[in-house]
Amino acid sequence: MQRGKESRRRVALVMGLTDTYEHGIARGVVRYAKTRGGWDLYGYGWMFRPFDALEVWNGDGIIARVESVTAAARLERLAVPVVDVAGAFPAPSFWPVTNDDEATGRRAGAYLASCGFPRFAYCGVAHTGWSEKRCRGFLEAVRGVDPAPSVFDESQPWWERLDSKGRLRRWLAGLRRPIAVFACNDTAGLKLAGLCRDLGIPVPDSVAILGVDNEDILCEMTYPSLSSIELDCEAIGYRAAALLDEVISAGAQARRPARSVVVPPLDVVERESTRVYAGDDPLVQEAIRHIRLHVTVPMSIHELLAVIPASRRSLETRFKKATGRTLKQEIVRVRLAHARALLRTTRLTVADVASRSGFGSAQRFHETFLAAEGVSPGIYRRTTSR
Repeated sequence: MQRGKESRRRVALVMGLTDTYEHGIARGVVRYAKTRGGWDLYGYGWMFRPFDALEVWNGDGIIARVESVTAAARLERLAVPVVDVAGAFPAPSFWPVTNDDEATGRRAGAYLASCGFPRFAYCGVAHTGWSEKRCRGFLEAVRGVDPAPSVFDESQPWWERLDSKGRLRRWLAGLRRPIAVFACNDTAGLKLAGLCRDLGIPVPDSVAILGVDNEDILCEMTYPSLSSIELDCEAIGYRAAALLDEVISAGAQARRPARSVVVPPLDVVERESTRVYAGDDPLVQEAIRHIRLHVTVPMSIHELLAVIPASRRSLETRFKKATGRTLKQEIVRVRLAHARALLRTTRLTVADVASRSGFGSAQRFHETFLAAEGVSPGIYRRTTSR
């Protein structure tokens, strides 16, 4: 429904649009604004109007990535509703719509545990909401394997400074290896990877590193390339705009929801920094390496056994003991992860995605995907593609 001229929304987007997270948020806000009609969007950040101009701006509401106590205090003083899409420094007057950071931590823990590592560590930012939640979810997920994971956290933004006091270097060098490290975001992950190179620590064999945000250019440019959890930023932006629309319409009667609106993360985008199995069983290591290497072609367990020097019963038993999964479950898991990435990031037909993910037929792919994801490949693509 298009709005009349008298009910136009004047909405400020307060963020610099400098990274993948903010680009996705902006896309979601713009998509909502176009579907509703009657929205005038104003940019406030380094490439738009200065932050100070908000104090004299006559608008209806703000969608902001609030990343400092100072920014939070200044936004609280404005006489308009503010929807916060960061969750770093919450304020009582903000309406939060954020990534589900605890779920992100749990996803990281489950994924890194599946890589066979016996020890885990978290590298984050102290006194910052989203980092603390990611840490909490991660520790919860890995506690059954490692009862005492190591945690490094300093006040932000430590990753933007040189490690002048050497704290991060000493922490990293002192970790007992092999170990899997969950970095709070890709910037932290890239810094860890650089320090590993300086220290001569092999990645991923001794230290596996997983980031968050999937800053794809940066993740691909580093060596080895960085695995990362992709967030559904466009959905966050869309829901933030929808909530702000409701709040503006309700005016003084607007009632804050009992809980924050959270959007679940998408998948782990696997690259070289975690493409390893760190368990002790060499046959299991070789089986996983072979499954991942041949994800694009159909492969039966019989064909796998042709290159692994073990009987089916022996390998199945050892594989299940080491990973908690059967060989068939692992093959399907790896194929589905590859298929989800292709659905989100390419325009290949569903039949082509099925073929390039090692499924024997489009029908089998559809049935397997629906059983695992609860939606068809086509619906998954429409709701997650960039």
